[in-house]
Amino acid sequence: MALIIPGVEVKVVKEVLAPQLAPSGVLGLVGIVENAAGGPGRAASWRSFIDGFGGASAFSLPEAAQALGNGVFELVVCPVACDSYASFKLPPASGGGTAFTLVAKAPGPWGNAIAASIASRQVPTGKKLDSGDDELRTVFDLTLRYAGSDYKEVHRNLSVDTADQIRNARDVLAAQSQLVRIDEARDKLKLPKDSPDAAGGAPYALAGAADADAEAYRKALALLENEADVDMVLVSVQDSSDTARVGRIYADVISHCDRLSALSQGRIGFGQVPGANAKDIASAADKLTGTLVSDRFVLVAPAGVVGAVAGMTGSLDYFQSPTFKRLSGLGEPAPALGVESQQELLRKNVVPIVAQRGRGVIVLRGLTTDGDQISVRRVADHAVRGVKTIGELFIGRLNNEEGRGALKQKLVEFLVQMQKEGAIVPSTDGTDPAFKVNVYSSQQDFAQGIVRVDLAVRPVRAIDYIYATVLVQV
Repeated sequence: MALIIPGVEVKVVKEVLAPQLAPSGVLGLVGIVENAAGGPGRAASWRSFIDGFGGASAFSLPEAAQALGNGVFELVVCPVACDSYASFKLPPASGGGTAFTLVAKAPGPWGNAIAASIASRQVPTGKKLDSGDDELRTVFDLTLRYAGSDYKEVHRNLSVDTADQIRNARDVLAAQSQLVRIDEARDKLKLPKDSPDAAGGAPYALAGAADADAEAYRKALALLENEADVDMVLVSVQDSSDTARVGRIYADVISHCDRLSALSQGRIGFGQVPGANAKDIASAADKLTGTLVSDRFVLVAPAGVVGAVAGMTGSLDYFQSPTFKRLSGLGEPAPALGVESQQELLRKNVVPIVAQRGRGVIVLRGLTTDGDQISVRRVADHAVRGVKTIGELFIGRLNNEEGRGALKQKLVEFLVQMQKEGAIVPSTDGTDPAFKVNVYSSQQDFAQGIVRVDLAVRPVRAIDYIYATVLVQV
């Protein structure tokens, strides 16, 4: 209001402050876990992942350990619905029927790789018989092995006695095993028969589990649409024997990334090429790359290392390329890719993971399935997210030239910061700047409440090749 008595009126206007963007390197991980209740969950450490999703998730979703071990900022885990569990009915030591059923703690075909060995023996109860001899009872040791790894569990002195509150087999496995549980109630257990491997045969093997269908993976992937800060997506397909099925799931990932990118939530998907040898990998790559060409999808070979690639990419600054970067926590990839296989995969825009002497296991070249560099796509996505975040602050404030000028200034501040970070650069000859910005509104736009922003940025590119000329002088 106007002053009546002479004096001074001061108004304080708070400057618009752009919020900090969500950190890059948030990986949306879709797969089968032990504890699937509650929908998507987050984990920034291995302990929080195991506590939230169960110990068996370390085997049903191995990409989680790889990603966290390679420095990903955070995981957003979306469980895939699956009700197929690997199991085995242990025969009783005497009589017919079933002693009890061992069941994998998490669903999915990963459980088919569990083997169990039983060895029983008699131990004193601590009581004496009338004859003066020690009273004996029969207990058994259960050894669990997970094929393809060195992981082994040994549970000793298990009993089927319902009165045993310490070593009852059902209670011990429920509390201590990451691999299996017992299906029956405590009062239904019988003493199991020793496994054949005690006499030189094969151990008991869990079997019968199948992977979730493609629709279950699609529904779990859709849960990521509500997680705005996710900028990478990885679907862990347990059964990759059907390349066509894997391709359909990966195609859903590309569709998801394209759809969310249209909403200014740029995302890059990761997948892997299955195959037991270089020939199989090349054949599967032919089938997959024909339908998965996208600037928002990365195919990695061989299988089994994609979680580490996504984790390492998430640990980098958004403008850094994963090319020639080292992966942690991996042995030599199998099968090993020779030079010819590496060249063939690169021509198909598949990312080879190789072991090099003196470097370790590295990403040979970081590129998407359309041949562009991963870092270029991430820089563009970062710019889009920044423009959206800043633009939303000015909605309702752009009805005059001063407001539009303020928007332009904030955008310039954001882009100058990107240039200082090294994310965008001028042309190599210095004639063209790292970015250009124009904010304007025509008379018709003004009548419709529209302000337009024209923006051009030049992302920094990784230098993948060095050509040297050596002049030998006499």
